[in-house]
Amino acid sequence: MEHIRKIMIMKNLTVGFKWNIILLTVRPPDKKGELMNITPVNTRRIYQYIIEQFVELIKQGKLKVGDKLPPERTLAEMFNVSRASIREAFSAMEIIGLIEVRPGEGSFITNLNIAPFINAITPLFIKNENMEEELLEFRKMIELEAIKLVCMRSDNGSLFLLEEPIKLMEEAIDKNDVNMGVEADIKFHKAIFSLTDNFVLIKAAECVSFIFESSVRFNRSKILKDSANTKVLYNQHIQIYQAIKNKDVQLAQEIMNKHLNFVKEIA
Repeated sequence: MEHIRKIMIMKNLTVGFKWNIILLTVRPPDKKGELMNITPVNTRRIYQYIIEQFVELIKQGKLKVGDKLPPERTLAEMFNVSRASIREAFSAMEIIGLIEVRPGEGSFITNLNIAPFINAITPLFIKNENMEEELLEFRKMIELEAIKLVCMRSDNGSLFLLEEPIKLMEEAIDKNDVNMGVEADIKFHKAIFSLTDNFVLIKAAECVSFIFESSVRFNRSKILKDSANTKVLYNQHIQIYQAIKNKDVQLAQEIMNKHLNFVKEIA
């Protein structure tokens, strides 16, 4: 006789949104030892099921960016699991960027913040001696495409996102503040991707940026310590901004290409 093991994952919530009752059915091998077409429950851990349910709730729009999750004790009762399992699930979700845990405030749904995960695996990337060159090639590919999209989609009302970091760059040069210059450079390139309104491009750019900052050769602080480099880069950023403002795709791409080549040369 076939045995069916059912696990109830969710109950209804009374704190502002409803949760579905989801039944997961698992069938063990038959008498001949042949595996069925479904993976047995005992090959997985409870926290994985918890994460799956949160992912599904986010996908369905029942949980949105900024939503605060119920307390640990409440979730443990809802899932009918131990608090340790909830903590384990939260730790994993924080690493992969699904939630942000704020001490004293609680846990909140994020807009897929990949920084913790990328920071954790970055050493695996930069140990490859060719990885920095390959990352620069990839960055050039996506940033040149991003420039094209920004010229096509952005309006003058949104260009303040580029103007603010340029002002910060100028201030950094006047004060000879390397850290301020690094912050301004990051904001400028991040703004370019934000203006594309393309989620995949934005996240791809974040990955590349995090890894570059962990590298020795292409670290922004190292490059910006030379005041001559700083002024050249500042002028290149202004030229990129002007080309975008004028919606000149070809010129904007040419300047960006020149800019990235310059970074490669001086690194």
